[in-house]
Amino acid sequence: MRMDEATRTFLELKRVAVAGVSRSGRSPANAIAKKLRETGHEVFAINPSGETIDGEPSHPTVDAIEGGVEGVVVVTNPAQAKVIAEQAGRAGATWIWFHQGMGPVSFDDEALAAAREAGLQVIAAGCPMMYCEPDVFHRCARGLFRLVRRIPAEIEATAST
Repeated sequence: MRMDEATRTFLELKRVAVAGVSRSGRSPANAIAKKLRETGHEVFAINPSGETIDGEPSHPTVDAIEGGVEGVVVVTNPAQAKVIAEQAGRAGATWIWFHQGMGPVSFDDEALAAAREAGLQVIAAGCPMMYCEPDVFHRCARGLFRLVRRIPAEIEATAST
């Protein structure tokens, strides 16, 4: 599947969880959650504290969200990503997007395998903010990431896709 098609399909989802939202508000996950809300998504913050974050309730796990979700954005360290992928599968998600910004990635081979085992379609490159009505910084970052091949032209489709 072409990356542009995958990101467009992901961003058409309505119920999206964002894992890694922080109480301090300094995580890229907070910015991603805000952008998704601004563009019409029903966003569910995932933070083990379960506290209110950015004026919105958070949930301790993805599978604790009543009614499930269609997609999950993972902005955590790779050690947490495998568990989040397993929760996403139990929550009925069909897509998972592992964030890859300028620094370390939010996934490892175990997380990718767990996501595929759960039947999820996987995006493991870039950031939703590069595609969701991007600002100048994210539009430029997308171009740079494509140029240096940190964003592939194609992604691997799961068996159910």
